[in-house]
Amino acid sequence: MGPGPGLSAAPGMAGAPRRLDLDRVNTLVQTLAILGAGAWGVYTFVYEARIKPGLAPPVVSVTTGLAKAGERDGHVAIRSTVTRRNVGETGVRVLGLVYNVSGIRVRFGADAASSGEAAGAYALDEPGTVILRQGKLFAGATDGGEPSDLNPGEAVSRDSIVYADAKAYDFVRFEVSLVYTKADDPPVRLRLEREASGRLALRPQGECRAKPCGRLHTTDFATEFSLW
Repeated sequence: MGPGPGLSAAPGMAGAPRRLDLDRVNTLVQTLAILGAGAWGVYTFVYEARIKPGLAPPVVSVTTGLAKAGERDGHVAIRSTVTRRNVGETGVRVLGLVYNVSGIRVRFGADAASSGEAAGAYALDEPGTVILRQGKLFAGATDGGEPSDLNPGEAVSRDSIVYADAKAYDFVRFEVSLVYTKADDPPVRLRLEREASGRLALRPQGECRAKPCGRLHTTDFATEFSLW
């Protein structure tokens, strides 16, 4: 039975269902906010750990440390330490590398002035004479090659000794070339080619179509060492 004549509902009873609905909505909003923050955190983690590195291009740096290792009969022994380092955010597959070392003479005085170059105290006999060339193809560029993959931040160094005639040259130039792709890209076959200058170069095998060649990345580095 409802309230009798002259009676009314208890104070606050009419507003109770409305307050209850507001509490439920508030709880739902807070729950959705927590779930959204968690989902965004998961997405951010996955993006930073997986998606972003997968979109980043491969980047390999090259440095060469040169030091005199000895001298005999006018020939200088130079120790070369070449370091290749993955400075990108994605794994790298190195397909091939090439070293070219050239001896270069310097001409002074009248000989320099007669070269027709810009006025100066000396001129260089460019591009010089190749005294050493070495090349190597790794797995993916050829059959049976050893793998040469680099994870982000990983580095590999290689030491070698180069001998230069100090009577024939004034300094030597060390040139390093690397060809590589992302670690998860299909490999591209390469070959070593001797150019007209005597230098060794890396070239794709067969016809270089846009798609496979577009996956190739290169890093070239050069430094010089005086024989004086």
